[in-house]
Parts: sequence; C-alpha cells; structure tokens
Amino acid sequence: MPLSRRRGQNGRPWVPGDFALRRTARIEWVARIAFAALGLVAATALPARAAELRTAAEFFGPLLEVASPLRRPAPLAGDVVRRWNAIAIDASGLDHTPPAAGETRAFGEQLGPGRASRAMAIVHVAVFEAVNAIAGGHQSWLGLRAAAKGTSLDAAVAQAAHDALVALYPSQANAFHVRLVEELLRVRDLRALVRGVELGRRAAAAVLARRRDDGSDHAEPLYGDGFHPRDAAGWWRQDPISLSPVALGAHWGAVRPFVLASAADFRVPPPPAMTSPEYAAAYAEVRALGGDGVHSLTLRTQQQTDVGIYWAYDGTPSLCAPPRLYNQIAVAIATERGTGVVQLARLLALVNVAMADAGIAAWESKYHYQLWRPVTGIRESDPGSGPSGTGDGNDDTIGDPDWMPLGAPASNLAGPNFTPPFPAYPSGHAAFGGALFQTLRRFYGTDAIAFTFTSDEWNGATRDPDGNVRPLRPRSFASLSQAEEENGQSRIYLGIHWSFDKTAGIAQGRRVADAVTSRLYAPRR
Repeated sequence: MPLSRRRGQNGRPWVPGDFALRRTARIEWVARIAFAALGLVAATALPARAAELRTAAEFFGPLLEVASPLRRPAPLAGDVVRRWNAIAIDASGLDHTPPAAGETRAFGEQLGPGRASRAMAIVHVAVFEAVNAIAGGHQSWLGLRAAAKGTSLDAAVAQAAHDALVALYPSQANAFHVRLVEELLRVRDLRALVRGVELGRRAAAAVLARRRDDGSDHAEPLYGDGFHPRDAAGWWRQDPISLSPVALGAHWGAVRPFVLASAADFRVPPPPAMTSPEYAAAYAEVRALGGDGVHSLTLRTQQQTDVGIYWAYDGTPSLCAPPRLYNQIAVAIATERGTGVVQLARLLALVNVAMADAGIAAWESKYHYQLWRPVTGIRESDPGSGPSGTGDGNDDTIGDPDWMPLGAPASNLAGPNFTPPFPAYPSGHAAFGGALFQTLRRFYGTDAIAFTFTSDEWNGATRDPDGNVRPLRPRSFASLSQAEEENGQSRIYLGIHWSFDKTAGIAQGRRVADAVTSRLYAPRR
C-alpha cells in the first residue's frame, strides 16, 4: 500500500516513525509507573506480618540448617491470572527461604500457614475485583465501580496483584516491579493500559484498606515468652526433637475473618477424651504408621511414606506452607477443565478466601483446645512420665518415652524432621484441604474430577534433609474427595497428627467453604 493511503490512529495519514513514537510513549509511561510504584504502594503498605519478624532459627528450631534450595522464577506462561498466581505463590515460597549472604530480602514477612493464606487471599481478591469491574457478572465485595469500556484486563490484573504483593512482601518489591513492567509492555493500546493500571490500583487499595487493622500485625510468641504451656497431660508442648521455640499462630484465631462473622462460630467439637476408645484407636494408628522406621518401628509402606511427603509443604525453604500447594492444585484442575481467565480469577478468589478463613477458624480451635501432638502423647502416655506424671489415663495405650515420628519433612534443610510448632487439633492441612476441595466441588458442581498433579516435594528439584534430590513422582486422583482424604491422612503417616485431627479439620474446612462460596461474589441479578 502506498504511504499516502496508509492511515494511523484517528484516521490521520500515517507517516514513518508513528509506531516508534507511540511505542516510545508507551515505554516511557510504563517506566514512570515502575519508578512511582514503590511510593504509591507504600502509602497503603499492609505489612500484615509479625511486628517483630522471627528469625529462621526461631521458626525452624536450633537443630535445622538451611540447605541451598533450587530457586526458579515463575515462568511468565499462560494467561495473566495464571502468571500472577504463580508469581504470588512463589513469593510466598521465597518468603520462607532464609536470605543468602548479601541478599537484602527479609525472611518471614508472611510467615506460616495463617499469614500465607491471608496474603494469598488479599492478592486474589484484588485480582478478581479488577477482573469483575471489567467483565461484570458478579457482585463486588469491595464496592468497586465498573471500569470504563476498553480497559485492559491484563494491565488491571498485573497492577492489582503487583500492588498487593508489594504491600505484603515489601522486601521483594524490586522483583515485582520487574514483573509489572514486563506485563505492561505487552499491552499495545496506551489508553487501555492507563485505564487498566488505574483500575488495578483501585482494586488493590480497596482490599488493603479492608484488611488494615484486622488483628494480624502481631509478633509470634515464643514458647515460655509470650506463650506459657501447661504441664498437665494432654496439653500441647514444644516439639522435643526440633526444639522450635515459637508458638506459631497462638493469636491467629483472633484475626478478623474475611467473610465469616466469627472464627469461634466454626470451632470444631472437643476432641475425644484421652480415656476413650476413640482416642486409643487413634493412638494405635499413629504409633503403628507414624514412626520413623529407624528408632521407632513402623508398619507404614513406602507408598504411604511417599504420600506423607507429597502433601507436606511444612513451611520449609522454597515450598512455603500448604496454601501454596493448594493454589497449585486449583490452577492445575482449572487448566485441565479449560477454565477461562475470568472464571479462574473468581475461583482463585473464592479458594483463597475460603482457605484464609479456614486457617483463622482452625487456629482458633487449635489454641482453644491445645491438644498435644503424638510425639508428646506417646512419650508421656504411661503413669510417671511427663511433667505431671499422670499419663493419659487410658489402659489401652502403651507409651514409649523415646518414640520418634517420621515427622514433617525438613525439605531443603539439613537437620531432623520435625513436628509443626502448634497444637494438633484440628489438622491445619485437613482444614485448608477441606476448604479447597469443597470450594472446587461447589464451583464445578461435582466431586468426580480426576486429576494428576506433581507436588514440589517430589518435583525432581527439592532436596531431602540428607541433601539428596527427590525424584519426580506425580500422583493421580479419581476424585476430589480421594485427594482430600489422602491430604488429611498424610499427616498420620508422618506421625504428627491423630486421625480425629483429620476428620474434624476436613469437616471444618468444608463448613467454611460453604459459608464463603454462598456469600462471596454471587451473580448479579
């Protein structure tokens, strides 16, 4: 076509250099956003972390040393929602990785399962609020007004996720800025880009404001300093193996939930009495299946050992806490089912809010009952053992003062496996899993969803405590309920939970998911 007949924007004649000028203007505008980002987000900074950050030694215990985990940045693949989900959950994994020498990043800005689940909920609420303002169809939880026609969804999602992440993980801000610039440079239309950025900022600011002063910004108490254990039989006490000094989540049950009116309304029933047959049965099961196989005998098979490790994600370097695992599963299932970007954004908002509220409810129950873990219960079962010397009072339990559980795997660490530093009942894994799988059931309308997933515990990169790289071992499931049950049962194979922790946790997580999905992001009428 002759140059005289070619047209540029607004129908005016195109001249050589038009595209270059527009591209230069777009790049300059994106650069200004990047340089301004830190100051803009700082105004709404929401640390939502312990006012006094705990060190890696305080979190992992004095006997564990950090290995050199393989760190791989999230690939910018798939749609914009998938990309920023990967960036978010990998930021959480990095947050649980002590900084290397010379690294300026902080450790544990959102440490542990409660804070990690809250952070992921904030990010994904910001993302869906931005998406919904463009696509419509569902009620806004934050009252966000509809976006102008022609607003870039990609820019809005990227900006919303970026701003939320910078507020939550400020020491990783530079990495988020780089990701944001990469995303915004993909958007060709400058006007759509500007509108998308403005919308994303509004969405993030709204959810950050909603979660400000929610009770989450407190220091995690240390064992004997801020948290004082009881000596009576049945009460939770420090893990005698790892000696982790933190009572993680001791105040988390008082955090204001996202959707639930009160975490206490979802408190699980009391655990079985120590003198009951139900307790004796759970005791026998975990003692038979949960021993380490070296110091303590076990009937656990190799497959059961693999299952225990597969679901772990026990706050170790790069892996993070279980909310990261469950986000990976949700995205994998959504991808297999061909879920589009708008519905995926809604699904991830529902999943993460359900898990955040389930975490608050579970930890409210944990510290209400303060039930001891198997490592303590088995060692102190018999009369004359433990601080009180009373034993558990059950004639059908036989104690072992030296019993060693397989323990939560010290992945990417050098040192012994451990029991997580908080009470047993209910299981947090089971509660998070119940929330995830019930949300998926309600979202897709069926439990009959078969899927295959590779856990990062068995991804061909993660190292065991001896420094050996674990092989690649994906697992397949015929239904959501099969995966949900295996997730809960895995904690018994590790010797760190009782069976009633599992059943109560799953039930609690499901109840929370039912409440969240019935109240959040309903279709517009």
